[in-house]
Amino acid sequence: MNGRILIVDDEKDMLTLLDRIISEDTHYKIVTESNPEKAIKIFRKEDFDLVMTDLKMPEMSGISLMEKIQEIRSDVSVIILTAYATIETAVEATQKGAYDYLTKPFRRERLLITLDKVMNWQRIIRENKKLRKALQKMNDLSIIGSTPAMAKIFDRIRKAAPTSGTVLITGPSGTGKELVARAIHQNSSRKSKKLVVLNCGAIMENMIESELFGHVKGAFTGAVTDKKGLVEEADKGTLFLDEIGDLTPGLQTKILRLLQEGEYRPVGSVITQKADIRFIAATNKNLEQAIRENTFREDLFYRLNVIRMEIPPLRRRAEDIPLLSYYFLNKYCVLNEKQIKGITPSALQALTAREYPGNVRELENIIERGIIFCTGDTLTLPDLGLSSPAECLMPELNRGKTMMNFKDAKEETIRLFHEHYIRELLKENDGNISKAAEIAGIQRQYLHRLMKESHIEANEFRGVNTP
Repeated sequence: MNGRILIVDDEKDMLTLLDRIISEDTHYKIVTESNPEKAIKIFRKEDFDLVMTDLKMPEMSGISLMEKIQEIRSDVSVIILTAYATIETAVEATQKGAYDYLTKPFRRERLLITLDKVMNWQRIIRENKKLRKALQKMNDLSIIGSTPAMAKIFDRIRKAAPTSGTVLITGPSGTGKELVARAIHQNSSRKSKKLVVLNCGAIMENMIESELFGHVKGAFTGAVTDKKGLVEEADKGTLFLDEIGDLTPGLQTKILRLLQEGEYRPVGSVITQKADIRFIAATNKNLEQAIRENTFREDLFYRLNVIRMEIPPLRRRAEDIPLLSYYFLNKYCVLNEKQIKGITPSALQALTAREYPGNVRELENIIERGIIFCTGDTLTLPDLGLSSPAECLMPELNRGKTMMNFKDAKEETIRLFHEHYIRELLKENDGNISKAAEIAGIQRQYLHRLMKESHIEANEFRGVNTP
């Protein structure tokens, strides 16, 4: 969208001048009107990003016009034009909501810079509206995502939730595996009972069994009373074992019995107890590889792997980053009692361009930090502590280039781009050269030549996306 401007001034020569300057130097669409009442009627019928109005007009003052305009649509920007600029009129105009004011006669450069700032702000408002609207339409699972990969996850959650089937959730750390587990529980017949969560990697090895199954008095030093375990607490509900790949072989055997027979014994007890539990497990490890390395039981894996859900890393669902960013913006504005309206386009581009080793959790931390340090009403690159979008995409491009002559710097930049692009392309396509060439829109032979020049082998990327 190029942006639309309504200009109101009783001097027709001024309307002609503004129309000519803006039309010559920008792609904005201009509508001019010399009568403020007619301008209001036009504004009611058409969409505008900006209204520029003269301060002194016979029929109505510019400030009065601005107030009527803002009653119709509060988010429109208004610039006041005045030949009678004083501190009082400027303060009054800005206090009542004007974006800025320009003094006649104005400098062409000042006008164009101001217009660019206004339109940039309007882009933020539009993006804010669009993303907030998308959040309101978000699915009933309380998980943010609009990409095809996430749509498949949502479909599997809805189909799996009403059943009693055991679910295994795989994917890198920080992708939201626990959110998926909670969505399955909340949409199941067990939702009125507890969802009990245990992070198998966060508790000391000698304490996990007691935490899971409970213990009886005297079972070990310090066991001065009987203690109920998480399994008993989860009875008739759901037990979510996060990072199950970290369990020791001995505990894997006891979990297997619980899965197969619904039976367990508290530590130190000789009495077998029963539990009716829906099992959900998650891991960021490759359990098939762990089986080959004899660190994970094959029979337990097949008991867990009834319904499999693989959560993609954030780099494979980059289209969700703006939506997630605004979700976290809303969340942390409330928690920190801040009134931040949006994120600048350059900051949003930089967020989208980043690699996220920490996935969604890393993005959330960046937004939270930005909100804490933001002193204005919009999150910017400095607030977020990010570089420009180009530097985020490929930071090594900018390193040391100003110490080289132009020709050498250009050749080095192209070489780095080829290497970076081809590696990412092959990584996303598991080393499949034909598929990578098709996506890149180049001949397979040309891709082969570029790979040879950059000393890249397809084999190093095969299987990298296998969970």
